[in-house]
Amino acid sequence: MGLKVKKIFVSIKNRTKRTMIDGSECSDGIEVNNDPKISKLEKIVTRMSFMELAKATSHFSQDHEIGKGMLGKVYKALVPNGWNVAIKRLNASENLEEEFVSEITILGSLRHQNLVPLIGFCVERDERLLVYKYMPNGNLHEWLHTTDDKAKLLDFPLRVKIAVGVAKALAWLHDGGNFHVVHSYISTQSILLDENFDPKISNFWEATLERQNDMDSSMCLLPLVDSLDFTSYKKDVYRFGVVLLELLTRKESYQLSCSSLNLSSSSFASTLDVDKVLLGQGFDAMILQLLELASNCMKFIPNQRPTMLQVYLTVAAIS
Repeated sequence: MGLKVKKIFVSIKNRTKRTMIDGSECSDGIEVNNDPKISKLEKIVTRMSFMELAKATSHFSQDHEIGKGMLGKVYKALVPNGWNVAIKRLNASENLEEEFVSEITILGSLRHQNLVPLIGFCVERDERLLVYKYMPNGNLHEWLHTTDDKAKLLDFPLRVKIAVGVAKALAWLHDGGNFHVVHSYISTQSILLDENFDPKISNFWEATLERQNDMDSSMCLLPLVDSLDFTSYKKDVYRFGVVLLELLTRKESYQLSCSSLNLSSSSFASTLDVDKVLLGQGFDAMILQLLELASNCMKFIPNQRPTMLQVYLTVAAIS
């Protein structure tokens, strides 16, 4: 297929036209829950029954609820094939078609050891559900910010392991070969932890994808752009720097912005309050190296920040 892929925007809310893989345009007003659209989503991940998901969660009872995010509530369930899954039920009161489709078409199309597996979705009437592999250790934010006892379990080698995994995934997303993805929303809330505390990036509903090679027509719902600009990649780098500082200081992300830190100061590392759990354990020199890396990631001018590949190689070398 030699046709150039043009911009494709999933714009259900605004009822705009979408450019298809063959260069033709979808007519205005086509809903995502029409059969042709669903068929395309089904080629990416498995479509699941609302009745089965409701039954698995005792009709979305509070006993099964394990979290609440910006898009909706999350429930733990055991599905008929014996898998433990996390079911995200999107808020019915909000129009979240674009976010829903983006999560399926981007995360559902990607396979990496540090991305959370999306294994299914459900569309029935006004219901929109996403089904993921269950991550038994929740998200990184909870471990860092709920109690001191939980944070103590995250020793320095484990925190570095998490940083390495996240950096590796972002480097792969940015330059995966025949695609380039900017996550746009990396935070400790979007980093999930499996039974071995291996990090898994989630929440791809604001992600942007550039695909260079020819693509299958079944993927025409992908929110493609002709090219991702330089600053888009550097946004992920900045947010990774914030995550790295959270790992080292246990400060909330809003306390770690450029406006609250003098990142150009040579005394940057010494002015930060490193988590006391990490100090005096023989890792102080490595902590200083990581603080310096975080400050480079968070430089105010985007082109002064390193690439995610450079960040990954640096963190991996420190570990």
